[in-house]
Amino acid sequence: RIHVDPASKETLDTSTPPRIWATWHNRSFAAAQVLTRLTDPSKVACLTSPSKMAAWEVALFRFLDYKVVRGSTTRRSIQAVIELLRALRGGNDVGITPDGPSGPLYSFQQGTAALAQKASVPMLFFSLNCRSAIRLNTWDRHLIPLPFARIEVRVRKVDPTDPVWSLEPEKATTELRRVCLEITEDPFKVPEHE
Repeated sequence: RIHVDPASKETLDTSTPPRIWATWHNRSFAAAQVLTRLTDPSKVACLTSPSKMAAWEVALFRFLDYKVVRGSTTRRSIQAVIELLRALRGGNDVGITPDGPSGPLYSFQQGTAALAQKASVPMLFFSLNCRSAIRLNTWDRHLIPLPFARIEVRVRKVDPTDPVWSLEPEKATTELRRVCLEITEDPFKVPEHE
């Protein structure tokens, strides 16, 4: 059961591709499925880790009809950015996790902000909040909604003209992280920014 609050619904209704969809890594499993109801997955390129451990994620995304781009801050980073920019310039959306693929939890990597700035497209931060869920014992406390659970979808948009982009890169990522955390509900203490 998916519920989108009125403000988020208005944001979704008035937003068109190309966009960058950003969600926390611990919501990527549920987000992949929810996003299929919010947009056409065949027109979304998702960034995933090139590691063998991410094979399940790649398989899930491909099963749901997403395009997959493999890369991280330490492996295939330049090639991944080129592929993501190509996807955006081709009118596609891009899906990314600012704290992925290995955290720390709820950190905001500067590469995500740099990609949005370079592409000059809107960023849609979306969080999936679910009280009836399993939390895995992983670095990101991955969230797996239980069957028939209610998932609250919250979305905030940051346009290319937003004043945040005039800030120094470190301050910009801190502000973008704040926006993303505003729509995030968790049963544990959120760590300070790294």
